[in-house]
Amino acid sequence: MVAELVPSPPPVVACLDALDEVLDSMSTDAYALLDPGLQRTAAERLRRIKARVTGQELAAIRALDAGLGDKTRTGEVLARGFGRDKHEADRSVRVAKALSAAPRTEDALASGELAETQAAVIAGAMDGLPDTVTPDQRDACETTLIADAKRFPIKDLRQRALRVTDVFKEPAEAAADEDEALRLRERSAWARTEMWMADDKDGTWRFGGRLPALQAEMLKSALDAIAAPRRRHLTAEQERDQDQLTYPQRMGRAFAALIERLPTDKLPTAGGTPAVITVNIDLDDLRRKVGAATLTTGTRISSGELRRLACTQGMLPMVFNGASLPLDMGRSKRLFTPAQRIAIANRDLGCVTPGCEAPPGWCEGHHWRQDWAHGATTNIDDGALLCSLHHHQAHDQDWQFRLAADGIIEVKKPRGLWQRNHRWRP
Repeated sequence: MVAELVPSPPPVVACLDALDEVLDSMSTDAYALLDPGLQRTAAERLRRIKARVTGQELAAIRALDAGLGDKTRTGEVLARGFGRDKHEADRSVRVAKALSAAPRTEDALASGELAETQAAVIAGAMDGLPDTVTPDQRDACETTLIADAKRFPIKDLRQRALRVTDVFKEPAEAAADEDEALRLRERSAWARTEMWMADDKDGTWRFGGRLPALQAEMLKSALDAIAAPRRRHLTAEQERDQDQLTYPQRMGRAFAALIERLPTDKLPTAGGTPAVITVNIDLDDLRRKVGAATLTTGTRISSGELRRLACTQGMLPMVFNGASLPLDMGRSKRLFTPAQRIAIANRDLGCVTPGCEAPPGWCEGHHWRQDWAHGATTNIDDGALLCSLHHHQAHDQDWQFRLAADGIIEVKKPRGLWQRNHRWRP
């Protein structure tokens, strides 16, 4: 009988099988039995082993990317497998490709001399070198950065990478190169700058985004100053748990405190509407210190929170049935004053066009009773908020407006019916 020959797996596959067997034999409970010195050594060794495995992983990813070709996105293929993280998979592909221009760095990663983050910084710097750099100069740059990575924190290594051409250039020329690299990075940072906010409908909002380094450092510096552990700048209720707050909690409260202290009178206006939120409350409720108040945006807050906000300049209390401001200006001026715009915004809550969701800050004041050229006055009752698009349409199409009995501006377009913007009003 002839024995059937079974082909042996490629050596690299056999090595992976052996790694799996070794890991299967290691218990995660075993580290608790070690003394602190051995625990620290084990953690350090495992970090180096992780770096070595990452070096092998990136080499495999680069080979896969070359094999799949340009028509298939390697990140999508990887994300369909282990991890299910498209963002992380795309980043691994980028680092793997960059390492092809930094062979010494890849070897240092695979041997455990560098961490993945350090290797990514060096590979990015090598990939960004101009085509005029000679092979010897490239080799000198990479060798220098690998040595620097072993003595600099990652933040300093990134800064050092911007000046990597110091290795073979005169100081003045290297400084000019750094300035140009920073200019390009700042332009790219502005292009990627963004922010988003989402109302969780439970009294809190989530937000996130991306800022250029300069503005982020300015914001962090301001928040750190407010969030200092011994600062007693918050309310009595908030101060009681100040010493038990985590750093993220301190920063969150510091951000809220910073927002309340923004000098709104220095902010730009949109169409002349000041960046001010009004707080509406009935005069009797204010006197009794009970009852909820309403922001221009429709959000409800407690009377206690309103009394606290009365000390800040970011809110403008608007008391109904109380004394009003002298806002009527007759014909002396054509444009609505900031105080008038605040009052109109408090009434209209945004563009009065039915179905339009533009907030007050995006709107312009419109003389709806009569054109200014035909004798209109600049009073609150003569003004309505319209976003720029609908303001142009109102003039071009000769829209009609009227003030309903309940104080809401209604709109009638050509060949249409009288309609209003149905915003919720408590």
